[in-house]
Amino acid sequence: MTICTAAAIQMVSSADRDQNLSACTALIENAAQAGADLVVLPENFAFMGKHEADKLAIAETNGNGPIQDFLAEQSAQHKLWIVGGTIPLKADAKHVYASCMVHDENGERV
Repeated sequence: MTICTAAAIQMVSSADRDQNLSACTALIENAAQAGADLVVLPENFAFMGKHEADKLAIAETNGNGPIQDFLAEQSAQHKLWIVGGTIPLKADAKHVYASCMVHDENGERV
């Protein structure tokens, strides 16, 4: 039997993506140091705009962008799985998909 230690991260996200990712870095590091094998981030962990349309400004293309890079780097660095809550991926010029990204301990998206 394999036992997995999970950490559920809770945070208050703002409209500043970089500040949110910085805060998230410390929380992931704390979880890893506490022995977590799996970290689950909340919905909109990287960005919480005031209006739904605000997400268009930071929306990423599938497979490319700073939030997706962050998830891959953090999972590989700490050798743990990360469930990336939701992030905005471009659907079209006026819409985003709220997408949940999962990365394994090697930083690969699964």
